[in-house]
Amino acid sequence: MGERKGIYQGMLWRILLLTAAAAVLTGCGRQEEPEVTELTFIHGWGGTVKTHSTMQEIYRAFDEENPDIVLNYQPSSDSYIAVEQANNMLAIDKMPDIVSTNGQSYYVQNAVKRGMALDLLPYIEADEAFIRSIHPSVLETWTEENGGLYTVPDALEVMGYWYNAGYFREAGIVDEKGNARPPQTWEEFREAFAKLDAWGEDRVNERSEGRVDTCALENVQVAENLFLAVLAGKGAEGLQMAGALPDTFDTPVFRDAVREFSWIFSHSVSAESLDDAREYFREGRTAVYFNGIWECEEFKGCAAEADIAYANYPTESGESLSYISPSSGYVLFDSYDEKKKEASVRFLKYMLSEEVQLKLALETGQAPSNPNVDLAVIREEYPLLGNALEQAHAADIQIKTITSVWNSGIMETIGADIRRACMEEEALDSLISALDKGL
Repeated sequence: MGERKGIYQGMLWRILLLTAAAAVLTGCGRQEEPEVTELTFIHGWGGTVKTHSTMQEIYRAFDEENPDIVLNYQPSSDSYIAVEQANNMLAIDKMPDIVSTNGQSYYVQNAVKRGMALDLLPYIEADEAFIRSIHPSVLETWTEENGGLYTVPDALEVMGYWYNAGYFREAGIVDEKGNARPPQTWEEFREAFAKLDAWGEDRVNERSEGRVDTCALENVQVAENLFLAVLAGKGAEGLQMAGALPDTFDTPVFRDAVREFSWIFSHSVSAESLDDAREYFREGRTAVYFNGIWECEEFKGCAAEADIAYANYPTESGESLSYISPSSGYVLFDSYDEKKKEASVRFLKYMLSEEVQLKLALETGQAPSNPNVDLAVIREEYPLLGNALEQAHAADIQIKTITSVWNSGIMETIGADIRRACMEEEALDSLISALDKGL
């Protein structure tokens, strides 16, 4: 009996030892599950299927690189719809962890007023790599009076105009070597438009019924920004007025700018929508198209693609002028949860990384917000975009878009009345009076 008891005890000890060893081995091989932070993300980035697809790829890559963060996407087909959704949440004191405003700046203002937007400046100042990824114009434009910075974009607004180099050559708008030469001054611009106008009378566009027009204007914002470029190109006084709201709009420089715009408008065919204006240019029905560099994506595969080129705006002095302006971008929730804030900031750093910024440029035609992205690489892989960006950044004068300079009331007044004001002096007086009342 004692012998059998000893055998049982020995077996028991061996089982216990084997169990303990197995537990140790299992523990050594087990991967600790990371603690996951979930973020709500509302976005409506881009207006094309290609752009949305690219952004989804970028967001999914973030998920893969950051297994401890889960982005709960709430996508929308349009940035305005997305931001309206987020803005409605603000009304009931709720805010997504991340909102991509894509230029809808009113959301930034509303989030700041409610004290719900995260001040990004402390995070930027604490990280040297983060500081280097922020374009100086972002800090200049979006730093509030209280010293806080509540939005950072992943792309800049860069604007000049597009032209059909083939049409310029045929119309005689060329340099000494016979290459298409964009006008350097507004006087040359008027001469070029007159040549295009006369040339277009005799040349029926093969892809449409009727003549080739000089350009098409419709979109209010584009027209507003074109007007601001005209104003800024009229010397120091015009440049100052284009950079900040003046004490009065009743100045000779402002009146001259309206008349200059009137001349451009009178030599433009009217388009019912921005899409129509773009399509006219794509089809070769117009020689000039006023809009930003992001439009290059829309030119791929179009009838006029081989002849499309980009130019900065002219000025009265002959200096070149471009818009390089940060729109509103990502807004992060000032959550009580420090892990959520840290995770949201990590996402923003990711979106501003050179790798992501380069992908954005090459696949969506956007201007990188990170100033360290090599434009030469973009030019090599995407010549139309790269050349446009290099020209814009090399411009003698750089200004911000009107949305970053003048308030919404002033912009609405200009958008509604500037064309009518171009037609008659009395309407111009009325416009100036309305603008001064809005100051």
